[in-house]
Amino acid sequence: MNFRFLILLITITFAYDKVKAEQQIEKSITLEDEKLIQDITFSEPFLETPVIYITLTKISMASQKYGFEIDVTEVNTKGFKLIYKKYINDPITLQVQWLAIFDPRVEVAYYTSFKQQLIVPVYEDNFAYSIIGVQGSSSQVGIQVQKIVNGNAYLQITNSVKMIKLCIISGSKHALYPKFIPFSVQNNHPWVKEQKGKAFISFSYDLNVDKPILIGGITEFLFKSQSIKIQLQNIKYDDKVLAEIGTWNDAQLVQAQVSILAYIIDEDLIISDKNCVELFEQCYFQGKTIKICKEGDAQNLGTEFKFKSFIVPRYKQFELINNKDVQQLMGIESCVDEIILK
Repeated sequence: MNFRFLILLITITFAYDKVKAEQQIEKSITLEDEKLIQDITFSEPFLETPVIYITLTKISMASQKYGFEIDVTEVNTKGFKLIYKKYINDPITLQVQWLAIFDPRVEVAYYTSFKQQLIVPVYEDNFAYSIIGVQGSSSQVGIQVQKIVNGNAYLQITNSVKMIKLCIISGSKHALYPKFIPFSVQNNHPWVKEQKGKAFISFSYDLNVDKPILIGGITEFLFKSQSIKIQLQNIKYDDKVLAEIGTWNDAQLVQAQVSILAYIIDEDLIISDKNCVELFEQCYFQGKTIKICKEGDAQNLGTEFKFKSFIVPRYKQFELINNKDVQQLMGIESCVDEIILK
C-alpha cells in the first residue's frame, strides 16, 4: 500500500515504557493436589504489560507415568499467576524460572500439542523453548527441531508422549541469543549409577555479549530408571555462560537436552526520540530507519521508503493518507505487512 503521511499531534490515552525485563527462579513446589495457584509480583511495576517466558528447571517424579502442565494467566503490569495442574495420583515436584519482558523485538507464545509434530511461527529462525507440560508414560520425553521453513519451525515430539506443552520465545538476533545443549552419557557415568546423593556436572560456553539476562529450561530427557529426576541449576555469566545439570538419589539419567537463552536489553530503543515517528525497513526495528518529526518531512524524502515496523511517540498518533483512505498508526508495532512511504 502506498501512502502520503501526516503527523497529528493529538493527545491520546496511550503510554509505553522503555524496554524492561525482570527474571526470577521460583522455589521448588511439590504438587500433592490437582491444582496449585502461585501469585507472582514484579519487584517494580511495568508501564506496559510484558510477555512472560517461562521454563522448567526441575522435574522430580516417582515413576514414568507423568501428567502435568503450567499455565501463565492474568498477566498485567504488576505481575501474573502461575497455575500448576497435575493429572496423576503421585506427587510431582517442579521448579520454574520466568522472564518478564517488555520489548517489541520479542514475542512469546504457548503451544499445546496432542500430535507428534508441532509447527510454530518463529522470527529470524531465532528462538528458544522449554517444556512446561507433558502427559504420557515412558522413560523419554523430548522435542527436536526438524527444519525451519518460511518462518515456521517444525518440531518433532517423542512418540510416547500423549500431550506436550511448550513455551516458545522468538525475536530479533540483536535481543535473543539461544543455545540448545545436548548431553549423553555411558554406563559408567555418575548419572547412570544408582547414587544416594547428587550427581551434577558443570558445563559452559562462550558468549561475547554485555550483561545478558540468562534463563534456561529442560527440553529433553531419557532415564534408565523408573523414577525421573532432573535439574538445571546455577546458571550465571562470568565472561562465559556457566551452569550445572544432573540428577539425584535412585534416578539414572542417560540423555538430556537443555535450552539456555541470553536476553540483551536495549533500554534506549523505545524512547530514543520522544518527538519523532521512527519507521524501520525490517521487522523488529532492524535495517534502515527514517525519522519523521513534523508535517512535510515525508514529502521531502525524495525516494520511496518501505517499512515493516514502527515506533510512534507516546501520546501521539500518525495518519497515513491515500486519497480518501486514512489509516492511523499509534504505539509500537514490531512486524506489519509492508507499507510504502512515497
